[in-house]
Amino acid sequence: MIWDKKNIILIIPLTFLLLTHCVKYSFKGALPSYLKTISIPLFEDHTAWAGLKEEVTTKVIDAFIRDNTLSVIEDEESADLLLEGTISRIQEKYVAITPEENVEEKQIWVYINAKCTNTKTEDDLWSGTVSDFGVVAGAGTLDDLNTAITDAVDNIVEDIVNKTIAAW
Repeated sequence: MIWDKKNIILIIPLTFLLLTHCVKYSFKGALPSYLKTISIPLFEDHTAWAGLKEEVTTKVIDAFIRDNTLSVIEDEESADLLLEGTISRIQEKYVAITPEENVEEKQIWVYINAKCTNTKTEDDLWSGTVSDFGVVAGAGTLDDLNTAITDAVDNIVEDIVNKTIAAW
């Protein structure tokens, strides 16, 4: 094809039409359009790890606010979705042990049972256990353990938001 003025004049408007009328993309995910709000009560904690339920709840709320797909509201009865969670356990798993049986590295796993309910239909949007881990080198100090738990929680929070927005 020869690129002359006539061909370029035809190609530019056609390209513009294709881009503006055929391409539609939404960041809303798979949620029905009537789901606009979510309420997230304080998570329960069965681990007795100081401050963990407040940390997890705050991080989940903040993640939904940053995502901006759903508005976070306090009133559970007015919300379209209700996200409830229980931190069920924290578990250490040794992943690297020396021949002298010293721990070189361990994973700190956090397990959260969560359920997101559509309050309009009273059906679960999704439910299940979400888990992840952080890594601690050697014996690890209390600060190292807290950092590993925070790393695990950050990954879990991301999973919770993705599961809710994608409506898996």
